[in-house]
Amino acid sequence: MRRARVSAEGAPAVNERAREATAQRERGNAAYREGKYAAAIEHYDASCAVERNAAALANRAMCWLKLEKWDAAEADCSSALALDAVAFGVKAYQRRGMARREMGKYLESAMDFEEALRLEPTSKILKEERAKSQRAFELEAKIRPTQARVKIPVEHDRAVERGDDSLVDVDMGAVENAASCARDSVETSRRPAPAPETGRDDDLVSKAAAIAASKPVVAPRNGAEFERAYRREMKAAASTTSASRRAEILILVPPDKLETMFAGGLDPDILADVATIALEHWYAKDENASAALEWLERLRAVPRFAVSAALRPSASSRALERAFAAARATAARDARATARLEALREAFRVLA
Repeated sequence: MRRARVSAEGAPAVNERAREATAQRERGNAAYREGKYAAAIEHYDASCAVERNAAALANRAMCWLKLEKWDAAEADCSSALALDAVAFGVKAYQRRGMARREMGKYLESAMDFEEALRLEPTSKILKEERAKSQRAFELEAKIRPTQARVKIPVEHDRAVERGDDSLVDVDMGAVENAASCARDSVETSRRPAPAPETGRDDDLVSKAAAIAASKPVVAPRNGAEFERAYRREMKAAASTTSASRRAEILILVPPDKLETMFAGGLDPDILADVATIALEHWYAKDENASAALEWLERLRAVPRFAVSAALRPSASSRALERAFAAARATAARDARATARLEALREAFRVLA
């Protein structure tokens, strides 16, 4: 009875503090809209003094950004995320990403925008901001820039995707000019185009995949051989044997050789696919499942691991999330394996 009475007496005081914190925050919002950032900060300070809240912290961070106080903005965003990363995650990650980029923390900035995109995946602004931070990091680290793939139209309205090992800088103005000349030529000649042989390309692709699949998997001697062999299998993803052959390639590389073999690091898309394949087609299907976990654990020592893990493509992130979820379900009764998977999930920056 006494405990209930104390609770009832304390409720009005709690409600009063919440009302005062909200009122101060709203005064800060009004000052911000008028461009009075210093005054807004004072109101947000007062709001947090009454009751520390994520909304006031995230808004105060925006004021710090306007005043170019990057370290203060970073600190307030981190505090807001610690209090409520669900309701204020997008704002706090975005604003912290902006502050960190100005501070020269380009990788951390790109990772913040990536976290914000996971909460709001359709935001064009977040994608643009992430790209800016990613480019800044790549320039600073002097690593090969992540290049967008360009589909170039060719005869019979097919498309050739230039990417992976054959990535080239394409002068899009030249491409447009060439396309324009080609259209003019077609209109001038007015010759009927030959009928496309619809089944021929599919047959060639199928035959090529069958030939590749018939060849035994050979242990790569160095990082370049690994990348060539692995990408070849990635391109043959439609083949029923592609995933198992990729797993074979991984198994043929001893864990203690990973750091030296990949001394130049792994591209983000390959790193994500390697982890996905290791979990889905080695850990889940091999009797010696612990070997797959050891392989992935050793992979963390590869140079620029954190960079590649942070900058992996969004589609790869979704596949890796599913792979970790399935692996955790498989290891549900094995506490040791579950703990190792959790550590790997954090290292690969995969959402729980």
